[in-house]
Amino acid sequence: MPTAAGQLLGYQLQLQRALVHLLQSGRGSSVSVEVTGDVAVMLSNGGKLEEEDKSSLISNPVTNKSTDLWKTFYNWINALNDGSINFKKTKFILYANHEGNKGIVDALSDAKGPEEINKCIEELESLFESLETTHPIHSYLSHVLGHKDAFRAIVGSFEFIVGSKTGSEEIHQVLSDIILVPKHHVDYIHDELLGWITNYVMNKIAANKPAIISGKEYKKKFVVLFERVRARELIDFTKEYAADHKDVQEQFKEYPTYLKQLQIIDVEDHEQVSAVSDFLRRKVNADKWIESELIDEASAQEFEENLKSYWHSTIKKLSITEKSLKPEERGQLLYHDCKVRQATIGNQPVLSHFVRGTYHNLTNEKEIGWHESWNDLLKDR
Repeated sequence: MPTAAGQLLGYQLQLQRALVHLLQSGRGSSVSVEVTGDVAVMLSNGGKLEEEDKSSLISNPVTNKSTDLWKTFYNWINALNDGSINFKKTKFILYANHEGNKGIVDALSDAKGPEEINKCIEELESLFESLETTHPIHSYLSHVLGHKDAFRAIVGSFEFIVGSKTGSEEIHQVLSDIILVPKHHVDYIHDELLGWITNYVMNKIAANKPAIISGKEYKKKFVVLFERVRARELIDFTKEYAADHKDVQEQFKEYPTYLKQLQIIDVEDHEQVSAVSDFLRRKVNADKWIESELIDEASAQEFEENLKSYWHSTIKKLSITEKSLKPEERGQLLYHDCKVRQATIGNQPVLSHFVRGTYHNLTNEKEIGWHESWNDLLKDR
């Protein structure tokens, strides 16, 4: 009996496989999940790939006496006979996530001519004769052997593929070798793609609509991102943190210096939540960009010095132009002016929240402050 974990792995594997086909599909193609089978690819030339994905937590899921193996051929034969599949335009793929000893399925995949296919049928007949009528695969094999012409047609266009345990390795390989995503970005792109296709398919199923993803939709969503990572742009590896996120809550519990600096100039609570999000995102992106060699320590330091220089000139200007305001109000003006500062690292534009997060990091390190007497006031907090 399949376990809940095994069922989850099986469904997740279908999404991974759909993603592999989507990444390799040409213009005008589309990929479906749980429409005509586990995964199907409708090619722009009218051809079709029908794929069934078999998974196991620990072992080969398609042994000679595997129910999944022979039920797959049983279903394909029925689809040929009722006309829902045209074998002349269809390639049949069986994918397994675990390798095992060579068996009948490997021979079927290797069989190309009539002689090799007939030899496989003879082996299948011997297997059938050895079975008790109560064996779970008996009825499926009986059906297969009762429709040898349809079975021969399927085997002539059949391929057995053994992949990785979760299907992720194939996606990583396509991203690296075909789409030419830099290796440091592959994990990030993989997760973005998988999250998108999971949400897309689940939304279709929940709406009782066929989960068909067109190549056009996929390219509209991701081609620009692929171009950006190939051009080594400073892409965002983060998402905004919600107020109830545990890391945000932890920051408010600790209440570090950068939050105290905002408190000194009477910045409201909701703005402090945004500040925490920017602060946390800055570290993630900075570490990723340096790890990916998109920036180096020297350029990061130069970026910070430029921000400090802007802060210094702005605080000077405000001390002259806004003398009538309270120090806290001048501090708020300084803070909001720095928040909208546009900046670059090298020649590359920097994300606005990264600028804000860097300013918060500078105030946290007590290199700058928002209140003109920030250094003295922090001693009391």
